[in-house]
Amino acid sequence: MNWKTLLLLASLIFLAFPSDARWIEAQGTARIVNGDVEKARQQAIENALQQALLSSGGSISSIQQVVDGVLSNTETQWTSRGNVDQVSIVREEVRDDRVVVLLRADIWNREGDCTRSSYKNSVTIVPFELRDRAHGTWGQIWDIGEVAAERFSRTLGGVGSQIHIAHTLQRHAGLNNALSGLNLEELGRMARSLGLANDSQFVVFGLFDDLAMMNTDSGWLWSSTPDRHYALTLYLLDASTGQLVTRARVEDTQPWTFDRSATVDVATANFWDEPFGAALDSGLEDLAGGVKEKLVCKPVRGRVVAVDEKTVQFNLGQQHGVKVGDKLKVLHPSHFTDDQGRFRQKWEVSQFDVEVQQVQQSTAVAQLTGSNMLHNVQVRDWVVPID
Repeated sequence: MNWKTLLLLASLIFLAFPSDARWIEAQGTARIVNGDVEKARQQAIENALQQALLSSGGSISSIQQVVDGVLSNTETQWTSRGNVDQVSIVREEVRDDRVVVLLRADIWNREGDCTRSSYKNSVTIVPFELRDRAHGTWGQIWDIGEVAAERFSRTLGGVGSQIHIAHTLQRHAGLNNALSGLNLEELGRMARSLGLANDSQFVVFGLFDDLAMMNTDSGWLWSSTPDRHYALTLYLLDASTGQLVTRARVEDTQPWTFDRSATVDVATANFWDEPFGAALDSGLEDLAGGVKEKLVCKPVRGRVVAVDEKTVQFNLGQQHGVKVGDKLKVLHPSHFTDDQGRFRQKWEVSQFDVEVQQVQQSTAVAQLTGSNMLHNVQVRDWVVPID
């Protein structure tokens, strides 16, 4: 491994942003047996927390610990990607022979622990932009952003990948303008809009911070060994909330082996086989690997696009791994901004389970299990698989 390869590896920086707490409201019930209301209450709380943890890909085997004063005993055991910081009772009542509990759980994502979904998350890739368009003048490589994004998407969604590429767009979305104005709210709005338009759960933006030529003279002759530097930063955003999941950067300097006056076609194999193109390709592969690691453990959610009394249609299908017979839970998003101005995800877990009856390439129809009606379920609610 030469020093330039070491430089590339050392320059790959993934910044993980701590996920904001997700407030989840869920209802649990349990039958009162032999008049033991306290035991039924514990079972109802356990049932409700089970429902809450569904949205973070976890499950719980027992609740026997003080959790914000809800229960007290010896130990709580659960398997989940989420840390449960606190649980509080919102409402508790006895209906006929059952205890009904509505609780609110504060769940944080935990790094390093992964429960992989059987479904694939969908990602939209936006053409990469140039921070300074003048940097594309040498070789007239202004379309390198579009070509690099396409190569990145093929690597990210290649054979065997647990990620589905919903779309690779053909035009810029305005990333450079948003970043120049330090407008992260605008960046989040762009991600939400693109996710909704393309049925994707995540959006990737990219910006070439630098494509400058190095050690060239100011006259008409090249220096003996002209080099070119690149620096590329990727932004991965959650399309449902607009929140930044992570930011990653790669950079390297390699010889520019093309003639000064040449118009370089970055879409050809010739460009990517030369030292500069090969280094950039390696950087794209490293970025794709990092994004895969971030997304493979993210829970997969489908958005409800149609609903009637007994069925819901949602925007996941065969290409995401959905199969007939799969069971899902319906969630109601109810996000809010707290008194500190921080965006909080809040999910209300419904009592409805649905089972997939029909599957097409990009959509599926699921039917309510049981004899009830799907009251209060609306378009833009969500479904999550029950593994």
